[in-house]
Amino acid sequence: KGALKNLANEKGYESFVVPDDVGGRFSVLTAVGLLPIAVSGADIDKLMEGANNMRKLVKSASFDENPSMQYAAARNILYRKGKSVEILGNFEPSFHFVGEWWKQLFGESEGKDNKGIFPASVDFTTDLHSMGQFIQDGSRVMFETIMNLEQPTDDFTIEEEAVDTDGLNYLAGKTVNYVNQQAMMGTRVAHTDGDVPQFVVNVAKR
Repeated sequence: KGALKNLANEKGYESFVVPDDVGGRFSVLTAVGLLPIAVSGADIDKLMEGANNMRKLVKSASFDENPSMQYAAARNILYRKGKSVEILGNFEPSFHFVGEWWKQLFGESEGKDNKGIFPASVDFTTDLHSMGQFIQDGSRVMFETIMNLEQPTDDFTIEEEAVDTDGLNYLAGKTVNYVNQQAMMGTRVAHTDGDVPQFVVNVAKR
């Protein structure tokens, strides 16, 4: 139903069913999200297989083996201790829109009855100079969840420059992923020293 459905019927375009009982923030795993994901070249069969495997895990595993329940419990503990802002950070550009989706999921789900944890996302190292400063030394109302990509698929080695204008030739022979990992560790240490609780979600590969 709606204007696009009417247009599809009028023009004879193929259309896909979007369930009425699936809210917008959950629709990424319906045709709403799967069609553009498929067009991008991603394997949506593997995506759905992974989603189904995680669904089975979080519905059946005990607390000790259930990452979803552990995450929810830890967030609730921090919320009760006055941590009302959660920062989702990453050091991998391909995670940017995961952060955007995450903000929609948590903002719409928890922002009710004058309660809830405010969700914000940052892209490191881009946001380190601005948001990173606030996280490290600003008001102590927040905690961080860091998404860490363990095995990037498009890593490359930094070459030595003939003229070392920037003084960065000490990085020659290192990979971009190595530099990112060092930046992440340094950031985590700085924010820990700033009394910012942290969670880390390790993603094996993209």
